[in-house]
Amino acid sequence: MASELQNIVDELASRLDAPTVLEDHEERMVVYSAHSQPIDEVRQESILRRATRREVMSWFRDQGIVAATEPLRIPGQPDQGILGRLCVPVRYQGRLMGWLFLIDDRARLSGADIAAARQAAEHAALLLYEEELGTRLTSGALAHLLSPAADLREAAAGQIVDQGLLPARTPVVVAVIQPLGVGEQLPREAVSEALQDAARAGRDGALRSGYADHGVVLVRAASVTDDSAGLSEAQVVADALRHRLRKVPGARVVAAAGDPQPRLRDAHRSYQHARLAAKVAAVVPSVGDSVRWQGLGVFRALAQLPADAAESALDPRLAVLFDQGDEVLVQTLETYLDLGCDVKAASARLHLHRATLYYRLDKAEKLCGFNLRDGNDRLAVHLGFKLARLADLHPFRPDADG
Repeated sequence: MASELQNIVDELASRLDAPTVLEDHEERMVVYSAHSQPIDEVRQESILRRATRREVMSWFRDQGIVAATEPLRIPGQPDQGILGRLCVPVRYQGRLMGWLFLIDDRARLSGADIAAARQAAEHAALLLYEEELGTRLTSGALAHLLSPAADLREAAAGQIVDQGLLPARTPVVVAVIQPLGVGEQLPREAVSEALQDAARAGRDGALRSGYADHGVVLVRAASVTDDSAGLSEAQVVADALRHRLRKVPGARVVAAAGDPQPRLRDAHRSYQHARLAAKVAAVVPSVGDSVRWQGLGVFRALAQLPADAAESALDPRLAVLFDQGDEVLVQTLETYLDLGCDVKAASARLHLHRATLYYRLDKAEKLCGFNLRDGNDRLAVHLGFKLARLADLHPFRPDADG
């Protein structure tokens, strides 16, 4: 689909000798022509960013492009770095799909040229509508494929195979793109729009679906041990979403890949893994923003514990530390255990003299009654820290390192 749109824009630009772009209804770059003629700062920036700045977007919309049903000329604004251009609405059965913008600062394009641009816009509108319709269909099929209901999964797998999107017996991997720290500040449709951005830049054959608080991609895997294709595709979406959330304070976006599965019908297991991996990344920032379920070690077990079992599974001695110890004491012990009880490394990480580190560790032992020289005690406390993070029982937020 993208290649057909590219051909339309390239042929029009060559025929009319006018630099041309196709943008969607939100003024996001879809495709653009090679530029043999001068282009302005706005065009350069939109190509680099694949989006238009809000203030520039508002200026263009003030020229009437949203309501336009016929080609209209946009005057140049030299002080804003804007050359004059012809704007051709791209509409399918009256519905606005986007615009073709042709730089034409001297208004040299003739009536015949404008007619050719209108014809190109009609063709582009049909392709954009087919792209949107196809996205909806595959998104619905993917949602059913990942459903807890076995009958929906079977039907969806059959639909995907019948449409020629993926074969039934091929390794697949699912990855999740999860925005974090946004609360109610997550812009409506942000996830879905990031998926659309990625679809135009991503690989063919990937299936994508957007939910209210996360996005999903499914791709063919090289093998049942190689999740790299899923993580790579998810990172494209994550980058697009980060761009959309760049003005939201404290926002993070993680890309998390599940374990590949041998058959399409088993993709829901990879999805479950990816969701759990994203959950781990949310509460344990030290694992990073690009997470593999296969690389999470002990978190693979801890993340699957039932929520109501976490509190009872927590070592009671750790509960004493949480109740009676302060943040400094808790952070010291957790960092020490995270670093494999390496005194030198823990001292450096915490910026402490070794004597101070030993003092704090001794204080924690006496307060809680465990013995850090006993392997079982160390294991119980260390696992307890991680479980407490996952179950939201930890009294203190983690820093970026742990």
